[in-house]
Amino acid sequence: MARMLEQVGHGVYFADEVNYDRIVKLARKYVSTHWSHERAWNLLRSSRSGFSELRAFVKQKHPKLKIGSYDDMNDLDLANLLSVGDFMEEEQSLVLEALCCRNFRKVSALRGLTDDRHRLRFRDRIDWFELVVNPNRTHDCGQMKYSCGVHGNTVHFEPELVASVSQRKFARAFAREYRTIGGDYCFAMPVTQVQEILDNEEVTLRFNNVRYLQRLSPLHSTARLRKEQIPRFGISWRKMETLDQFRDALRTHGWKISGRKSDLIKRTAKLAAERYAEVVPVLSEWFSDQRYVRVPNAQRFPTPFPLLEDESLQNLLLSMFLMRHLRGNTVVDVNHENQSVQPEDMAEALLVGKTELKGCFLKV
Repeated sequence: MARMLEQVGHGVYFADEVNYDRIVKLARKYVSTHWSHERAWNLLRSSRSGFSELRAFVKQKHPKLKIGSYDDMNDLDLANLLSVGDFMEEEQSLVLEALCCRNFRKVSALRGLTDDRHRLRFRDRIDWFELVVNPNRTHDCGQMKYSCGVHGNTVHFEPELVASVSQRKFARAFAREYRTIGGDYCFAMPVTQVQEILDNEEVTLRFNNVRYLQRLSPLHSTARLRKEQIPRFGISWRKMETLDQFRDALRTHGWKISGRKSDLIKRTAKLAAERYAEVVPVLSEWFSDQRYVRVPNAQRFPTPFPLLEDESLQNLLLSMFLMRHLRGNTVVDVNHENQSVQPEDMAEALLVGKTELKGCFLKV
């Protein structure tokens, strides 16, 4: 912009009632007043082409001169040998020599480029601008960029959102503070109240879409979607394989831990059946309020159910309950119960890996 104004200042002359004849007259007067060898040499070269024409022109005025080269001609005292009158018909050469600025415009042309206070104005108004809140900070520390559009007497603010959670939190707080209408992120306020933001916040105004040789177009904001994941609930259960695993489960509940592995499996299954009968009311009440469906795809790190958190057999008991109350092998329904297998037999099958609860559960 500064370079363009400088070019206009050096290359355009604003004047009223300036016509071609007057420009030529001014040029002749200026050259006559500032006549010199250099000007004569410039006019001679601009009005004639090639050495032969230059030599012929000078020899016509002074036939006795000996001129064999450009150097011979340049060594002559052209200011005395020639005069402005010799170039009176060379109007273009005179104008080029006299006037450094030859682009003339009427003063009235400025009225379309300036306002009443003579400030430069290429448009009556600019309806789009960019507002940067906290420009010296990062996105995580409160920097917000808004694309703003003026519609009538209202300014609409559209934020540029990255994936930063803290930035979105700041954007919601900023919208609550200044919005007249709008939502959590995009909002609007009267033009007259924008000054309040400029007074209260650290902001920078930018007009990035102003191109004086192009048509203005609205600014657009973008928002990066955060990767949100639907919580997938599941049970991280593996069959018991070592004697120590069975003994630890039995020991926690004060049961006998001696015997062969087959005895420990039977005893642990019986313990699980007893504990299952005790926790069924709690699980039935919770799952009647929380509805879940099973999907076949397993989740590597599922979200645990917030139930039986102090129970050492938590995953075994939850597996038993869900397998017994799966309707159509999909919907968890406390009013439906699979009674084809007794709890103790189901517990034993889970303990040794003969069956397992596959997939994960989505809350609906």
